[in-house]
Amino acid sequence: MSRLLGILGGAFNPPHFGHLRAALEAREGLGLEKVLLMPSGRHPFKGSDLLADARHRLAMTGLACAGDAGLELCDIETVRSTTAFTVDTLTQLAARFPAYAPVFLLGSDLLNELHLWKSWRSLLDLAHLCQMMRPGSAAGPGPSREVEEWLHRHRRTDLRTASPDSRFGFVQLPITQLTISSSDIRSRVQSGRSIRFLTAESVVDYIHDHGLYRNNVQAP
Repeated sequence: MSRLLGILGGAFNPPHFGHLRAALEAREGLGLEKVLLMPSGRHPFKGSDLLADARHRLAMTGLACAGDAGLELCDIETVRSTTAFTVDTLTQLAARFPAYAPVFLLGSDLLNELHLWKSWRSLLDLAHLCQMMRPGSAAGPGPSREVEEWLHRHRRTDLRTASPDSRFGFVQLPITQLTISSSDIRSRVQSGRSIRFLTAESVVDYIHDHGLYRNNVQAP
């Protein structure tokens, strides 16, 4: 039976309980040994005007993970000087964690833009893919027809069993919808409102201690 390693990427700008709950439910629902929380580096599609410096996002994500042995901070994208393409990240992670079968966790919004990713057809050569299904997530436009057919060919019910035609497969996992967003937290900080109970107290303290998100120019 494969040892499964979850990978949850994102800006984590800042991390919040929605991220942590998704990681926990993926770990339990898929039988993952642990989940890496991986703050993004240079993103190929998104700008960085409102993005806190990588060192702050790493520090906050580390604080959010603290106390849960099943969650672990991963800096593999933030230390890279070039654009962070997922296919390259998964290649590096395979070398860093050779004893594990990686499971890349993504929401429906990312799945819908998968056809735009670099070498997206190679992803299932490198890792399992899991779509985290929040209530109402199927209401959007959905992935492209080509991506949908590709995923259907590799669909699994259990990632711990081998497929006859592929080492890796695709699964969908229902998870709890928590209507918490990083953009709302940033807006609340900027307007002087409390962000308690939206993220870990240690993250709340870090944001305040370092003056993050008080305006559109982030602390270096």
